Amino acid sequence: MDEISKLRTAVYSRLDYLDIIVGEADEASKSALADTVITQMTGAWRELLAAHDPDERGRCRACSPWRPLGRTGCSVWRTAHRHLITDAAEGPGT
Repeated sequence: MDEISKLRTAVYSRLDYLDIIVGEADEASKSALADTVITQMTGAWRELLAAHDPDERGRCRACSPWRPLGRTGCSVWRTAHRHLITDAAEGPGT
């Protein structure tokens, strides 16, 4: 298995583990998880978004340095907005 595959497997395994805890753990375990994982996740989002900040010409430094992003912008920023803003505003069960 190459390094990229190992990284992908490790990351997806961690996400699966977190999903299981959120879905099946008791409240004390969920609270303890929130104390550590929320900080890790916000740090990860900030680092990812910084890598995708547009340059002075409006081009994403990471995914489209050779062409303007157009009206829709970088897919990473759209995904962040959808999950952190739009989905959060809708709330659970909506």
